[in-house]
Amino acid sequence: MKRYITIGSLWLIMLFSACDNFLDIVPKGKSVLNSTEDYLGLLEEISPNYDMGNFWYLADEVCSYNMPTLDAYQYPLPAICFFWDETKNRADYMETDDLYEKCYKRIMRYNVIISNIGDSEGDATDKVTGMAQARIMRAYNYFFLVNKFAKFYDKNTAATDNGIIIHEELNLEAKSKQYTVAQVYEMIERDIEAALPDLPERATGVSRPDKYFGYALKAKVHLFKREIDEALAAGLEALKSDYHKLWDMPALHTKLIAENPILGMMPSMWSSYVYRTEDDPENLLYQFGLNQFDPSPSYVRKPIIDLYDKTNDLRYVMCISYAMPARPTAEVGAMPMMCQNIKWNCGGIRLSEVYLMVAECYARKDDKTNALYYLDELRKMRFLPAGYKASEAADAKAAFQLIRDERKRELLLTSNGFFDMRRFCAEFNETLTKEYVMKNSTTGEITTKTYTLKPDSPLLIWPFPKNAMETSDLIQNTTL
Repeated sequence: MKRYITIGSLWLIMLFSACDNFLDIVPKGKSVLNSTEDYLGLLEEISPNYDMGNFWYLADEVCSYNMPTLDAYQYPLPAICFFWDETKNRADYMETDDLYEKCYKRIMRYNVIISNIGDSEGDATDKVTGMAQARIMRAYNYFFLVNKFAKFYDKNTAATDNGIIIHEELNLEAKSKQYTVAQVYEMIERDIEAALPDLPERATGVSRPDKYFGYALKAKVHLFKREIDEALAAGLEALKSDYHKLWDMPALHTKLIAENPILGMMPSMWSSYVYRTEDDPENLLYQFGLNQFDPSPSYVRKPIIDLYDKTNDLRYVMCISYAMPARPTAEVGAMPMMCQNIKWNCGGIRLSEVYLMVAECYARKDDKTNALYYLDELRKMRFLPAGYKASEAADAKAAFQLIRDERKRELLLTSNGFFDMRRFCAEFNETLTKEYVMKNSTTGEITTKTYTLKPDSPLLIWPFPKNAMETSDLIQNTTL
């Protein structure tokens, strides 16, 4: 069995990524997988990253600090995304794709656990827990893949829309097969349902999933399928944890001001004093973006900046407003996100997202009262008490718009900006517009260009990278 795991794992790694070696899949210091603890080690990663920087350009969240480089297409993919450019084929610039490769590499690890941890030497309870955690993490990675590389879920077409390759087991003879979007979602839901009963109340590490992450993922999957009752029920379950709590920014602000009065006079100092660690109770699962520093350094666009109450919203005061000199090469009004000390959790799920999902579900069910209640439970933890005002809305439709705006503020620089763009364009047939405002550093002249993105734009689906197309029978899901 030990030799089989070693050879089998090596074969799978070569299938998905020829440049990697066997040490990528076994725990450090190990050459074979034998004990239950060895298999549990496969749940951990040195850098559990989900590269989504180009999501942020496409979702209109960021610009470059040096926009002339984008104007000149020196960095083609960010430029295509920022300018919503349908004249160029992104696949031409995608020999590989980091998110694609890393997700499948993780899935490979989870399949090793699922197929073999039952026969390992160790505690029976640990085996059950490890199996459940591998299943829920496999579901999470397939969720990322299908929502990047395939058409957004539409119940009327999902059964025929091409999806992605899925592997549900460690099978050395299985040929890679591209499944439909419906089949991918069915597999994701099977894994979630199989995992939920055995996920722990609290995980042993920040990058290992617990029961409340499982319910949050279940809520998200149902929400993306517009199964609102199921999404709401799962979201409410995810809020029942005794451990997970919203990040209390008002309390932290009060504490830091008392310790460092200078912060009230020098906003640029906040970046040195505001800390949040990976194991903050708000994190249901902690995962990097591109690396442990993401989203720093990023330049947030003015339309996003203008969504914040710059006096009372502590996300702006403590995380963005650093009074740094404007770069003449950046877009007019853009501001730097330099909060390296705040573990932003770009690739994971925070409890705040669950509050927003629950609020959205109530708004969709025409329950304005509960929609605003859950929205404001989050907002109370984001505003200075003296500047906080309860949300007001004429009806559930207006409350829904407030929730959409709050998602842009709270879930900035995660995967949600791009995923929300996809789902709302698909559901509401929205055509998006953006204005690009630049100031000539020599003449001072300000120019504005307007761009549009139609709801059926091929840019809303990412092409498979060239190396994936060359080593499989994948059918490309987008023309650009």
